[in-house]
Amino acid sequence: MSEESFRHQLLPALLALLEAEPLPSGNTLEAHALLDDAQQARASDIHLDPERRGYRIRLRIDGRIVEALHVDLTQGARLVNQFKVLAKLNPVPSLATAEGSFHWFHAESPAEERSLRVTAVHCVAGEKLAVRFLSPPQAYEDTAGLGIGEEGALGIRRWMDATGSMLLVAGPTGAGKTTTLYTLLGQLRLSDSHVVTLENPVEYGIEGINQIQVDPDHGLDFASGTRSLLRLDPDYVLIGEIRDRESAFAALNVTSSGRSLMGTLHSRDAVGVVTSMRQMGLGDSEISANLGLVIAQRLVRRLCPHCRKQVSPERREREWLAAIGLAVPELTWSASGCSSCDGLGYRGRIGVFEIWQLTPEDHARILRHADEAELRRHLLKRGVTLMLADGLAKAESGITSLREVFRMGAFLSA
Repeated sequence: MSEESFRHQLLPALLALLEAEPLPSGNTLEAHALLDDAQQARASDIHLDPERRGYRIRLRIDGRIVEALHVDLTQGARLVNQFKVLAKLNPVPSLATAEGSFHWFHAESPAEERSLRVTAVHCVAGEKLAVRFLSPPQAYEDTAGLGIGEEGALGIRRWMDATGSMLLVAGPTGAGKTTTLYTLLGQLRLSDSHVVTLENPVEYGIEGINQIQVDPDHGLDFASGTRSLLRLDPDYVLIGEIRDRESAFAALNVTSSGRSLMGTLHSRDAVGVVTSMRQMGLGDSEISANLGLVIAQRLVRRLCPHCRKQVSPERREREWLAAIGLAVPELTWSASGCSSCDGLGYRGRIGVFEIWQLTPEDHARILRHADEAELRRHLLKRGVTLMLADGLAKAESGITSLREVFRMGAFLSA
């Protein structure tokens, strides 16, 4: 069976309804069937994209968009209306963007409630709809499940055993930063530590962790929040995302008091965190004195273990490896596609990491205002595995493919 046939089997429940007699007006069975199918396919998002002659239904699976089905204009508009009704939005098309949410129970597990967010946007070809499954990030029992090797795990453990510095998880949106943080929090929750978070917003509840919601309208901003939580005598503090000057200085307040702090930050790689913090207004002395460990990461798709195969590298992969000065292997692993992975060749994702535990020499370089190139050069000299090298190692061992590393490596330095 072809890969295209497998992909069209992603929506069996919806196809069965669409091929039957049209449903009465106001019925939302088709929308529920699409949700059942999407859940079964492990999709995180559903996209209903308008075209001149119909609608494309696409699913985001393991971070990548997958074409699932093409329906005519009448069927597409009916699905859009059903989702808008479920989200309590006006079903009449509008030029304004509309957003709503609703709760849904999977047909095969009615006890499991899922929350969904619906966004409707007017496009030239018609009304586009995006439906997102809102789920707490997966937390692994240990860092090995994330894809972090033994050396990196040892560095994280050393940071946890110390006190009074900052651990930042860096990467772009969708890189799995929150999953890594929640995994670390899960380990702390099981230990004899007192953990408090200050988040804006608190997205998901964590058992055994004291979580504080930032509320500027009622006088609880990052500055006052950190002052309050320090009186709670925490061992570890989490500030969800350091995104601006206010949250950056709140993080400094925590570490300068002798507590350990964890947070996320948008950055291309580990040494890019220093640049990001400088752009938020922190001085080199403040960064050097407080930054202890950086976990930079991206996500790549896992090859399906049932159908992966070894092949010669493609021409584009050979050119890319040669361009960055790396040897081209005779064989590499490739995605084939089978019934276990719905013809995609991949199933699930894994992190690709670089872990920078700052040394006294690193702190001295930051004080001298060293740029990213100098900091990265010294990391390579002392043998730190950068993200690209970690990705290539995972491709060599058959965990992922060179194509996935190529997609990630286009934005990274070797």
